[in-house]
Amino acid sequence: MNLHSNNISLSIQSVSKKFGVLWANKNVSFDVAEGKVIGLLGPNGAGKTTLIRICAGWLKPDAGTVFVNEKKQSVSNLQTRRHLGVVSRDAALHGELTVRETLGLYATLYGLNGKEKKDACENVVSDYYLQEFINKRIDALSTGMFQRVAIARAMLHNPSVLLLDEPTVGLDPEIRKHIWDCLEKLKVKGVAMLFTTHYLEEAATLCDEIHLMVDGKVVLSVDSGSMAGSVEGLEKEYMRAIEQETPERI
Repeated sequence: MNLHSNNISLSIQSVSKKFGVLWANKNVSFDVAEGKVIGLLGPNGAGKTTLIRICAGWLKPDAGTVFVNEKKQSVSNLQTRRHLGVVSRDAALHGELTVRETLGLYATLYGLNGKEKKDACENVVSDYYLQEFINKRIDALSTGMFQRVAIARAMLHNPSVLLLDEPTVGLDPEIRKHIWDCLEKLKVKGVAMLFTTHYLEEAATLCDEIHLMVDGKVVLSVDSGSMAGSVEGLEKEYMRAIEQETPERI
């Protein structure tokens, strides 16, 4: 596959991962082009988070390959990490630090210094409306504000690929909508995003393409354009696929 000519920022090719006797991922393949949002839906235990961790280089697949901007991902490849931002629902932020200190720390860890570091921190503070909370400690933030900081941290170094593992779980509708707006802006900038969620409305609204995972496999792939943003249409496809794959759960 010629990734460059297709503007493919993230390519997942026949990825499999096994824990004991259970397959967390089984022969998963799809691409994420620049400026596109690809959604992963599926019940708990479907393998979505495992796939995100493999793409991030935190886990080694048992088979298959992930490419980040044409470079092979691995647990030791620091080159690919420079192109990645990762946001998870349990992001590891130091509670005793302020928002300002947190952004400064991670900007340094990303290799930013001097004016470049100052500008990067100011940009994400503005983009994610953190001005009012800049001197608050992380452990004093609400869930919604915590997630805003997590996304701001992930975007400090302007990654071309953003991996989001249920970034809006537990947020109220107003904050969730703000996160959606932030992601839409990143999409316009050309950032490629792989996004896991349990919210069908979120998937139908944000995603260009949606993959349903069950027991480690992609069992349904939907071009969101064919749904015309229809949550009802997506829900019908989702439930039909779940029933076919795991009738005992219905």
